This record gives sequence, C-alpha cells and structure tokens, in this order.
Amino acid sequence: MNYNYLIQQNTNEWITAKLGKFSASSASDLLMDTKCEGYKKLIKRIVEERITGKPSESKWIGNKYTDRGHDLEPVAISDFESRTFRKVKLVGLVELNDWCVCSPDGLVGGDTVIQVKNPIFSTQLDYLDDQKIPGDYYKQMQFELYVCGREKNIFYSYHPSLPVVMIETQRDEIMINRIKEALSIAIDTAKTRIKRISA
Repeated sequence: MNYNYLIQQNTNEWITAKLGKFSASSASDLLMDTKCEGYKKLIKRIVEERITGKPSESKWIGNKYTDRGHDLEPVAISDFESRTFRKVKLVGLVELNDWCVCSPDGLVGGDTVIQVKNPIFSTQLDYLDDQKIPGDYYKQMQFELYVCGREKNIFYSYHPSLPVVMIETQRDEIMINRIKEALSIAIDTAKTRIKRISA
C-alpha cells in the first residue's frame, strides 16, 4: 500500500488520483447484491471513468450537508485531539493497488484510523441514543482498515451543540473477507465490460 501525504483531499489532483477506482465511500454499494441498482451504478461509474479518464457524468458532487462536513472536519479533529491527547496525522490518499483506494479523515498512532462525521443536530441525537456505528459507515470503516492495513478505526461524530459520539471498532476479518471477495468480482466485471466496449 502507498500512503500519499502530499496530495490534498477534495482537490483536482485528488479527484484525478481516484478516477476509476473503488474507494471506501462506495463500500456499501460494493457489498450490495450484484443485481441491485446501487451496485450496477458503481460498476458503470468505474467503467466510465476508466474509459474517459474523467469524473463520471453521473457522479454525485455533494450538497449543503457534505459542504458543512468539510467545513467542520478540522474543528472536529481539533476537538478529538484536545479530548484524547492523541495526534491526528492527515493523509490525502492511501492506494492499495491500481483499483482500490481510500481517503481516511486521519491516522492516529501506528495502528488506528479516524472516521469523522459532522451530522446535523437531529442525526447527532440519534447517534447519541443508539451509541453504535451506522451500518454503511461500519462498512466504510472496515474498507479503510483493509486498504490501510491498520487494526482500529474510531467513529468520531461531532456537533458543536451536543456531546460527541466516539466509538472504536476493531478490524473485522469477516467483513474484510467480504470486501476482498466483492472487490475481486467487481474488478473482473469492470475489466470484462471495458474489454467488450474497447474491442
């Protein structure tokens, strides 16, 4: 795996580096049944980006909630560091291979990743009540552990007007084996479609 500390997330360089690659943010789609619409759209996006060398025309570009998350993420990381006395090291991109990458919100120590969320008030209330990692985020976090080769991932949900939610999860080899198998199938599927189109 290759840790790229020079590239900055959400820049054109970062977007280009991720083109045509499976990433942690699409882990829930990757783990769907292959007949599901979300899975089909994921494969089509990968194929399109590999053929055109450009971001997919159908790629989701975010909304006011993702913009809010980007704005608050440095505040949340600073809050984590002050509460735990643990330093977060930023990394732009971690590449497992030519088909698989992730962009962790930060690295903690030598074996931990942090997943920062900045939800709206009502969602943070739900997280406080549930005290568990939502399913899609759990898949994303295990994907990050697989790509980064690390052992633990911290779910850190921050809202400036509410208590934080901090849940640490260990590397889940059962889930990671599911991810590996799904990646193998998805990569083969994408390669086959690309070959058929390019013939």
